[in-house]
Parts: sequence; structure tokens; C-alpha cells
Amino acid sequence: MNNCITPLNKFLDVIGKNFLDNLVDKYNSDYKVHKLTTKTHLMYLLYFHLSQKESLEDFVTDLESNEGLKKILPQISVSQLSRKNKDRPYEIFFEIFQHLFSKLKGKVGLRKALKEIGSVKIIDSSTISLCLSSFPWAKFRKTKGGIKLHTLYDLNTEAPENIIISNAIVHDKEVFDNLSLNPSYTYIFDRAYIDYQKFDDFVEDDIYFITRSKSNAKIETVRTVKLTDKDKKANVLLDATVILGKYNTEKRMKHKLRLIKVKTIDRDGNDKEIKILTNRFDLPAHIIAQLYKERWEIELFFKWIKQHLKIKRFFGQNKNAVLTQIYSAVVLLLILKLIKKQIKFKGSLLKLTRIIKYSILRTINSTFSWENWIMNS
Repeated sequence: MNNCITPLNKFLDVIGKNFLDNLVDKYNSDYKVHKLTTKTHLMYLLYFHLSQKESLEDFVTDLESNEGLKKILPQISVSQLSRKNKDRPYEIFFEIFQHLFSKLKGKVGLRKALKEIGSVKIIDSSTISLCLSSFPWAKFRKTKGGIKLHTLYDLNTEAPENIIISNAIVHDKEVFDNLSLNPSYTYIFDRAYIDYQKFDDFVEDDIYFITRSKSNAKIETVRTVKLTDKDKKANVLLDATVILGKYNTEKRMKHKLRLIKVKTIDRDGNDKEIKILTNRFDLPAHIIAQLYKERWEIELFFKWIKQHLKIKRFFGQNKNAVLTQIYSAVVLLLILKLIKKQIKFKGSLLKLTRIIKYSILRTINSTFSWENWIMNS
């Protein structure tokens, strides 16, 4: 392998070479490894996602025939790469993901719209189907396998802060306790996470939340609040203080919540009403309604990574290989977001991704900068 420097090599600089060296030492991941080191393995994975290869065979064929790629990465067999995906701890790639999110968070100031609201996080999950005979550990239904990406998404950075991967059979509420939730932050989630005991805990721990009420929820109205003109303009129909649960039962909440009823339009263009529950009494009703709409951001995130990164078809069948592929995909996403932030790129993330994708193997010199390179690509 020649010492040819390309933007693909520079991805490692975005992460930080000292951080990578410390990670290799921590996991002793290059012990007796001469060819497929941790850094080389990472570059393979990043290129795999960026180029959207259909399989390991397709990728190795590209390695054999692409002269530009030969100058950067050593020639390997399908079995060699498959073994590393299977055996090298996925925690390495998870830690890189966490490190990159911290870097991104440090480079992004609080958005103007959030200055009076504070930090806002979105919680949701997305399922990826798997063939049960090929992935027997990923049990879902009798004849179907699958995994869930339980995601904590930061609205301010527009990036995932944490992703916990489980079998698809695991209910969303079971993962709640594994997500680190902070006082004074606001968490937005859908009805799959409703838990009255948890809501009482949130109130007592000063953790804010915004969610939707289930249609069959027992709700006792304590008092209503007069709507402002801004509320009415935002199609708010009701702002009330309520208590959830049947009277005089264990399922009844101890603490009062706020119920905001909003008129909206469904996918068929018909009017419908949604009931939003929250323990934030300090914000206007129309702001709460707008915040709940922001939950759609996490759906766009799931759609983006499934369409533009390789996380629906896996090149390894054991759990470690699957998690390695998913976390390395998120690593690429955060690298792209950091580059976009660094050069103040005005276009979409997809446009930046395509620019980098089609010139990732171009030789660069010592004066390389992402800004100049993107402008000249």
C-alpha cells in the first residue's frame, strides 16, 4: 500500500488520531495485527457506506480493480474482512460515535428557537427486518427476525446522541431505563413510551417531557386556561391541567399534567385532533404544539440513514458484525455533519455527501482543507 493521501484518510483526522490510538490501546485491538488494523478497518467501513456497495464481494472486487483505492487500502479477501467484522469489538465504533457527537455538540451553539426552551431531545425507535434463519439471535416473531434502533436524538445538533440496539421483540418502554435522561431537558416521544409511574418520576426529578395521549386514556380535567391569539392561530383547541388514570386506583398519576388539544390534518387530508401531554407549564400552548411536531425530525433521520447508508443489508451474521456496521454508519454520518459545520456548507447534507463520494479518492496535498476541496470538487 502506497502512502497516498486522499480525503478518505482525512476522515481519521476529523475523529482525531490521538483518540483513535488511545482506543486501540484500550481494546488492544491491533494485537498481532499487521494488515487489517483498526484504522484501516474503519476506513474500509467508511468507504463501504459512502460508496453504498451491495455486498462484501462487490467491495472486494472494487478493491481489486480500482487503482485509486489500491493506493490507500491493502488488498484483502472477503473472509478477512468478514472475520474482522465478526471479531473486532463493536464497542470501538460505538465509542467513536459518542466521541464525534461530543465534538459536534461542542461546535454547535444553541439554536435561537431553543434559547428560551432549553435542550430538547427526541426518543424513538426504528425496526430493521432480518432473516431469522441467518440471524437466529435477532428473534422477533416466529418466522421473522429483526433489530430495533432505540435512538436518543438531539434536536439542537440534529444528530443522534445515543443509539441502543436490541432485538425487535423488545418493547420501547423497556429501553427507557437505559437512556440517560437529564433534569431540565425536554424529551419528546410518542405513545409507545407512555408509563404513568415513569411520568410521576419525571415530574419529581425535574425531567420535562412532551408526548401524545392514548385514545382510551382516562383523563380528569382540573382546570382550563384561556387561549391566546397565538394559540388559536396555531390551531390549539384546549389548554388544561389534568390528572391521568382512573380515580382511586394504583394506575392514577400522583402529579398533574398539562393537556393541549390541537387540530391537525391526517395523511388523507382530513381534520383530526391530537391530545398532547406535558409537564411543562411554563411555555405557551402553541410552543408545546410546535415542539411535538419536531418529533418528525427523528423520522427523517431514520429515513436518511436507511436510504443513504448501508444498514439494511448486512455483511456479517453475528451480533457484533451487525452492530459494527450500524455504528460505523453513524460514525460516517457524524463525520459528514462535522465537515458541513466546519466549512459552513449551505447545501443539504445529501449534496455534501455526494460531492465527497464522487471525489473521495482524489489525491490531495499538504495544504488540504475541506473548504477549498469541496469548493473545487
